[in-house]
Amino acid sequence: MDAVTIMTAVNNLNMVNTLNMLAVQDENSFIVTENGKECEIMSGSILDAYIGKDCAVSLFNDVGGIKGKLMDVDAQWVKIETPKKGTQIINRNMIRSVNFENK
Repeated sequence: MDAVTIMTAVNNLNMVNTLNMLAVQDENSFIVTENGKECEIMSGSILDAYIGKDCAVSLFNDVGGIKGKLMDVDAQWVKIETPKKGTQIINRNMIRSVNFENK
């Protein structure tokens, strides 16, 4: 085999491995915590019950997180209304956890 054929095969294998990792990451993208109990999020449907409630969202790339009211959820995005920064639209792949408090 020549070098071009080998590099093409390696690149294709790397692409398949990357897509597999993204599929696993998407399925386990974040956790909802309420009263100390954690539930894995597989789709937006579980968050639909929490729309309109105050929450704290922890992101993979942010130390402080986002506090506000959960306004809307779809397969790719989460909409949070915050008192200081207004409406924030967050990609679900960037969310580590969503916490809700009892009030």
